[in-house]
Amino acid sequence: MNLEKLTKELIAIESVTGDEAEILDFIENRLTNSEFTGEIIRNEGGIIAYHPSADSNIALVGHVDTVPLDKSQLNIDDDSKVYGRGSVDMKSGIAVMLKVMNNNFKEVVGVFYTAEEGPMVNNGLEYLMPLLKKDFNLKFGIILEPTNAEIQLGCLGSLNADLQINGKSAHSARPWMGDNPILKLTDLIEYIQANGIEESVIDGLVFKRIISVTTIQGGSANNVIPSHLNININYRFLPTSNEVEASEFINKTFSKFGDIEIKNTSNGALPNLDSQVVKDFIESTGAVVTPKQAWTDIARFSEEGIPAVNFGPGDPLLAHSPDEVVNTNQIVESYESIVKYLES
Repeated sequence: MNLEKLTKELIAIESVTGDEAEILDFIENRLTNSEFTGEIIRNEGGIIAYHPSADSNIALVGHVDTVPLDKSQLNIDDDSKVYGRGSVDMKSGIAVMLKVMNNNFKEVVGVFYTAEEGPMVNNGLEYLMPLLKKDFNLKFGIILEPTNAEIQLGCLGSLNADLQINGKSAHSARPWMGDNPILKLTDLIEYIQANGIEESVIDGLVFKRIISVTTIQGGSANNVIPSHLNININYRFLPTSNEVEASEFINKTFSKFGDIEIKNTSNGALPNLDSQVVKDFIESTGAVVTPKQAWTDIARFSEEGIPAVNFGPGDPLLAHSPDEVVNTNQIVESYESIVKYLES
């Protein structure tokens, strides 16, 4: 099974979030018609591949969906690289998983899930995790998110909140009759510029707590002073905090600027450097260890008490970009590192 060819075949299948049936068919057929000798469970959350007679306790985990296609995506003929939507995030990781499953390591469970790039409520692990908890004794998870073949530990929590800055509508020719909420943005901008990034060291790794403004909406016409503005506050909080603490912080911090409403939250995950299985994986691969400066589904495994790492091919800085590209040798190296660990 050629990893470069397999990655290109996966990229050729459009699998934007919500439209993953074709790529799940491909994965199921590839497993069924390959050297894989185990069994397959498939439901609306995706696919679980495993050997029923074994104590399967190591999960290889990857999502099969991508963000929407980009018409400006590069397409260059270069044997050393694989281009295209999903090459980084994360069809090269799916290719590695499929090839590892062909080795028939009895302790390995392959988890191919849907809808990671969409709302958390639709994430395929919502459907698969109950089965994984019920039928498998998982002790370790390898999440094949792009990490540039580094071992990225833990992840940040994530929160989105709506901040409504209120004013009073009026004709733009007589602005003194109203109260323009746009002019109230100065204090908010100054606060975020001064406090938007804060570093903390957790288990020797530097995580950055981040506060960002990601969307702004308001106004009804060019000649009307708007009655209000709605701003999305995106808060990436440290794994040492939880959803309740993050919500309390955002409410307390931003209520002075307007009406704040928490829309969604998700806990992060601690690095778990004290876990022996994490230590073993680090020692076996010899890979560089860094923090995960984002949210990933490692948090779902952490909530279940299952130590996990982020480890996969592709530069995460290129994920979702028009120049998304992964080095072929990094796909191979990621595969070889995982096989070396499993053989040890």
